[in-house]
Amino acid sequence: MSFFRLLRAVLKNIRHMRLLLAVSRSLDALAVLKLIICFDRLGVLELMNEPRSVDDVSEFLGGVKRRDLLMEMLLTLKEAGVLVEEDSGLRVDWRRVEKVRAMREKQISMRVFEVLLRGVENVIYSTVLNVLRGVDVDFVSPEVATVLYFQRQHPFFDVARRFALELGGGRSLEGKVILDVGCGFGAGTVTILNYLNFNCHLICADFYPNVLDECACTLVKPPGSPVKQLRELDNVEFTLLDPSMKSKWPIPDESVDVVFSFDQFQWSHKPQEMMNEFSRVLKKNGILLLTTSIRRKRKRSSIDVTTRLFGANKAYSKKEILTLLKNAGFKQGRIYLSSFVVAKK
Repeated sequence: MSFFRLLRAVLKNIRHMRLLLAVSRSLDALAVLKLIICFDRLGVLELMNEPRSVDDVSEFLGGVKRRDLLMEMLLTLKEAGVLVEEDSGLRVDWRRVEKVRAMREKQISMRVFEVLLRGVENVIYSTVLNVLRGVDVDFVSPEVATVLYFQRQHPFFDVARRFALELGGGRSLEGKVILDVGCGFGAGTVTILNYLNFNCHLICADFYPNVLDECACTLVKPPGSPVKQLRELDNVEFTLLDPSMKSKWPIPDESVDVVFSFDQFQWSHKPQEMMNEFSRVLKKNGILLLTTSIRRKRKRSSIDVTTRLFGANKAYSKKEILTLLKNAGFKQGRIYLSSFVVAKK
């Protein structure tokens, strides 16, 4: 059955599959580029014109407590050829740096993430320094969250969200109660409503009150009606979630048919608690549609390193995701294209 579900989703999105697959293949290169930008903005690349040790870099940055994470940054760039060994240290290879930078302009799949890359250049590099210095993060910082919310307005993410909905049952989701966890500024909310012809009851949920306010003001055009704000729709409501997971979400047990969460799960440092909440609010046989980067390698990967550097918890392996699902009481779980998780309670 899972093969036919995937086939149907592919056929529905056949025009966009080339881009979906290209983006999936480029995620490792994207992560390397983000590391290059961070080291450049922090002055580390210039420092490494000469061979440097991890202690040299740590001293240069000052106050580094996550030496293990700094080491993983260096090793990841070494594996990518950006850093090369010389005289018992690591030195930058500028030719390789420029080759990776060139991908930003040449590859369509990389241009999808231009807003994110600009966010790394202007804001997120400072978050990386804070993380290296040991600042505790319960959830994604407001600065990083804002960059991500704007990034997800890109049309590619509309395609990815529609693909997730297809995997979860397609038009059979019409008339259902759907919880949109991490609704952001409303891009995903609008996708869900348009995809289901506004025939659903949608609960928009996020972790920041100002974000919920912005989402509520997002403009949509229901069939046969003038343009409205989301808060004017009778079938849409809004709820604030506790990112620390110290208290249950203000949603009754077994009250929703579908939990939809796009690119949020990796940010929570309480993954089992969040998965448990997904399960608690779902009705029996309810569907979880979770989109998150799945680590393909057993050990370190560039995606996993950047995920943690930006303040997120981690990129999960397939085994870890399936274990979290099982512990939360889900009886079925499938992973598609290393990003899309579909589970039934």
